[in-house]
Amino acid sequence: MQALRNAIVALASAAAVGGAVYGLIVRPRISRWGATDEEVRRSLPGDELDSLHGYRPISTRAITINAPPEEVWPWLVQMGSGRAGFYTHEWVERLLFITYADGHSATRIHPEWQELHVGDKVPYSQFNTVDVMMVDRPRCLIAGEWLVLEPLTGGSKTRLIARTRGGWLEPLARKVPVIGPLLWPIAALIERGPGELLHHYMESGMLLGIKARVEASGPITQVSAAAAP
Repeated sequence: MQALRNAIVALASAAAVGGAVYGLIVRPRISRWGATDEEVRRSLPGDELDSLHGYRPISTRAITINAPPEEVWPWLVQMGSGRAGFYTHEWVERLLFITYADGHSATRIHPEWQELHVGDKVPYSQFNTVDVMMVDRPRCLIAGEWLVLEPLTGGSKTRLIARTRGGWLEPLARKVPVIGPLLWPIAALIERGPGELLHHYMESGMLLGIKARVEASGPITQVSAAAAP
């Protein structure tokens, strides 16, 4: 019995220390991967839009791409399941029922997917879609998350900023009749723990994947749906 008590105390202590380390050190770092203090603090295009799950900032991540925004944009607008994919860790994407038109994340520009409009739907997997909320070519695309492009160094480089606000699990748990007050704290812990770690892994992978593709492809000419064969 004493051994069991000691084991419980040890596990509880480890969980408390782990939670404190994650909350105080890890979480603040991964939620702003690559972003400057100014990028994290300031308002971005689309912040004024209503969020389905309330205004709950989760992360602002960023990366510098050695190409102008006009050459980054075509890679963004074609993302989606059954389309170009999301340029991130495919082993996880496949577990999330994400598919690819090319059999893998695209490594080329698809002219047939270069037109998106507010109100269109982007497939996030085989089972769910998100609404396109803002399109400002080649400056801002909002469909599930914020993707903002800002020119640097006279326009020859791009600062790509990805912002996510609001998660869906905690708000959904709050709406469950009767047991909602018991469920939402668990849902909040999942969102702020494993959920945020997974989101960081996938979103940072996406930003790196976009950068690699844009810089490897070199300068491209203007692409539109009309150019599709």
